[in-house]
Amino acid sequence: MKLLIGVFLLLVTAALQADEKRRTFMFVAEPAAQGWKMLMSKPADRLDVVDEAFAELGGEILSYYYGLGNGKSYITVKLPDDNEVIQAVYLMRMPTGLLESYEIIELLSNAEMVEAMKKSNQFIKLEQDMAEQKRSNR
Repeated sequence: MKLLIGVFLLLVTAALQADEKRRTFMFVAEPAAQGWKMLMSKPADRLDVVDEAFAELGGEILSYYYGLGNGKSYITVKLPDDNEVIQAVYLMRMPTGLLESYEIIELLSNAEMVEAMKKSNQFIKLEQDMAEQKRSNR
C-alpha cells in the first residue's frame, strides 16, 4: 500500500512539474474573407484538427470559442515553455492569408497576478523610499 501511495505521489509530482514547464496562451484570430469562404464552404467542428496540431507541438487546447457578433476565434492552450515554439505557432498562420488579424496573449493565473501585485507594491514602496531619501539628502 505504501508503495502504491509513493508511486501515485511521484506521478502527481511529475505531472505538476511538467505542467510548470508549460505556459498558457490565448490566440485571438479574426478570419479574413478568404478564411470565412473556406470555413463556410465546409462547416465543421475544427476543434479536433486544431487540437491535433497543438498536440504535435507538445500543446493542449483548454478551450475553443467564437465571439458572438465579431466572429473572432478565441483558443486557449498550454504550450511548452519554449519561445521559439510559441513564436513558430504564431508565425505559421501569418502567410496563409486566411486571417485579418491575429494575436497571441500569454495568460496569468489569478495566483500569479496576486503575486505580481504584491511585487508591484514592493517596487512602488522602494521607489517612494528612494525619492524620500533623495529629498532628505538635499
